[in-house]
Amino acid sequence: MFIKSWFGSLLGMLFGERVSKVSIMEEEQVQSPMKTIIKEFFRRKLTIIGLIGFFTLFLASTIIPFFFPIDLRETDSGQVNQPPSLNMMRIPRSIRGSIYQLASGTGYGVGVASNDEIHVWGTVSIIAEPILNPPQPGRPIREISAASYHAIAVTEDGHIYSWGNENPTFAIHDVPPAIQGNVRTAVAGMRMTVAITDDGRAHAWGGVEANRRQLAAVGRVNNSDRTPIQVESNERTFGVLTDCGHVYILLQIEGDLSHVPEAAQGNIRDFAMSDSNAAAVLNDGTIVVWGSPINEALFVVPDAIQGNVASIGAGRGHFTVLLNDGSVASWGYESNGRLNAPTVNNAVAIAVNGDHNYVMLADGTIQTWGLRGFPFGTDHWGRCVFTRLWNGGRYSLLIGMVAVFVQGAIGLTAGGLAGYFGGKIDTLIMRFAEAMGSIPFLPLAVILQFRFRHVFGPVGGMVFLMFVLGALTWPGLMRLVRAQIMQVKEAEYVLAARALGVGQLKIIFRHIMPNVASAAIVLLTLALASSMLTESMLSFIGFGVSEPTPTWGNMLTGANSSTVLRDQWWRWIFPAIALVVTATSINLIGDGLREATDPKAQGR
Repeated sequence: MFIKSWFGSLLGMLFGERVSKVSIMEEEQVQSPMKTIIKEFFRRKLTIIGLIGFFTLFLASTIIPFFFPIDLRETDSGQVNQPPSLNMMRIPRSIRGSIYQLASGTGYGVGVASNDEIHVWGTVSIIAEPILNPPQPGRPIREISAASYHAIAVTEDGHIYSWGNENPTFAIHDVPPAIQGNVRTAVAGMRMTVAITDDGRAHAWGGVEANRRQLAAVGRVNNSDRTPIQVESNERTFGVLTDCGHVYILLQIEGDLSHVPEAAQGNIRDFAMSDSNAAAVLNDGTIVVWGSPINEALFVVPDAIQGNVASIGAGRGHFTVLLNDGSVASWGYESNGRLNAPTVNNAVAIAVNGDHNYVMLADGTIQTWGLRGFPFGTDHWGRCVFTRLWNGGRYSLLIGMVAVFVQGAIGLTAGGLAGYFGGKIDTLIMRFAEAMGSIPFLPLAVILQFRFRHVFGPVGGMVFLMFVLGALTWPGLMRLVRAQIMQVKEAEYVLAARALGVGQLKIIFRHIMPNVASAAIVLLTLALASSMLTESMLSFIGFGVSEPTPTWGNMLTGANSSTVLRDQWWRWIFPAIALVVTATSINLIGDGLREATDPKAQGR
């Protein structure tokens, strides 16, 4: 009954309800002034809409970050400028059950159906859209491989087909004509492809010239007892597995990834590489991991799978394995559900890339786990806009509220002292306020931020911004409080307090201030929206909160590019909507408070 009554009251506030008309005089006689103010405040539909809008965004910015925490260091070059979608691993119904080869790209998947047709599904950025239109070789396909910006297919007769991003700078699709018909295996990497031909040589195209020269220097990886049978890649390098169980890293890079454990060499039958680590399956079914020691979770191989591993795949921060009993398992760093491997017992193949995992079962069905998409897309660093929006809202609201608190503390104190004591104190405070008001606000805020924000560090710089916003905006509140106090300081209750010997500061802040607080509250409520907009403006022009800490203001920075405005609308539309709705809601609440506390607005 309570919920029904509350819901009915809310609907009545928004859309009107039948009430018996009571004159203003009758209303004043039966309820206190505070009840009158509350009733007048909630009688306005726009005020209710403002309350709903503000508290919805406030609660969302407070609660959602607990479920979607932000990692300020996290970036993903493979997910740059992804549009909003939750369909990255949704395989079309028309080909479900008919796929016999599978590869996972970043945000999309590639499958070969039983009729040897290549199909692509998922979501890609605008620069990788050609991936969604694969070629059809019209001949049996031996293997497929997918990367962030392109994919390849190798046919049974040794021909290779490449499609995806068509940036001429990297020439990803310039397959050397001499290798066509002789390709044994190949892998797509970050804007680069490496293929092993029948004569055991490594061939590379795409990427940057320095990497191509280095791969050319590697040259022949085959000799009398070492024939390449598998090539793998990550974002920085490529690796080759030979038929004698040795793994070689083709591009020498900084770190420990190139240092394959000697004890494993000669016993490796499968391997995979994440960003900074690699793992190999030995002949006895055990796993060996090497690479960056910082990624401790990747070295924690589940004991239950040791000795039972058939094949392995690597993602951005995890490994997934297919076991001999037809089950699958994942370990590493949890993100986007990439460790939530399903319980199966008839798996025949796996495909892993980024945060995506696919497992193909014996009956041809495919199950997936991991990242399914970004509801609000990603930015130019591959960061989730949804996560940054709500975490940024928390910072934007915090900055606005602290700035208002600082403004209120200075304005109420200075206004109370100036209005009550008058004389030299009033003159001194007023002249100082006039001096502050004569300085252009925006240039002064920019100068202070530019000079001091880096001195205090990221967190201290944000705190400094809060105090800058509050310390530069108090004169208006001070004048309002001063005028109100000058009107009531000779009232009878003030004279009575003086006669009783009450201290002057106690009279100001305990007896007078509560009677003038309504006007100050209205102004401070409106100042909250103003402070948030000011922070957004400073962040937009680069003098507010610095990246990677998100606020609604610095999330809008990308909107100064015509390309972002036209092609990547999700990067600015969501923070813009949140900022506009919050500021408008606060202003509606402030207007409601002003009218509810103003007797003249009601003709009383």
